[in-house]
Amino acid sequence: LKVNFGTPEFLAPEVVNYDFVSFPTDMWSVGVITYMLLSGLSPFLGETDAETMNYVVNCSWDFDAEAFEQLSEEAKDFISRLLVKEKSCRMSATQCLKHEWLNNLPAKAQKSKLRLKSQLLLQSYMAHRKWK
Repeated sequence: LKVNFGTPEFLAPEVVNYDFVSFPTDMWSVGVITYMLLSGLSPFLGETDAETMNYVVNCSWDFDAEAFEQLSEEAKDFISRLLVKEKSCRMSATQCLKHEWLNNLPAKAQKSKLRLKSQLLLQSYMAHRKWK
């Protein structure tokens, strides 16, 4: 199957290039969504759709130092294994569920009392929305 539509920030390189898509194509989007939920930023957003798609095709992204300073290496590894240009090298859904970052979550939550910047932004957004 080949597709040529979607929101530019979430498109996998194979969609932008109008190549065949498969399950790993969806895993790319999981990586983008995870990046956004943890940082509040988009890994590929450019000034225009064309610039965004160029970043996607070139797999041009990094971890924003300030946004990711409090995040674990496991979380970064999870994202890094999904935002891979070659779709056959991306983690599968099964591999994601077995990834160290998603294991033993209750114990990890008890150790960490941090509030992510993305949580604070979301809380502010929700309070503003409720106020309106």
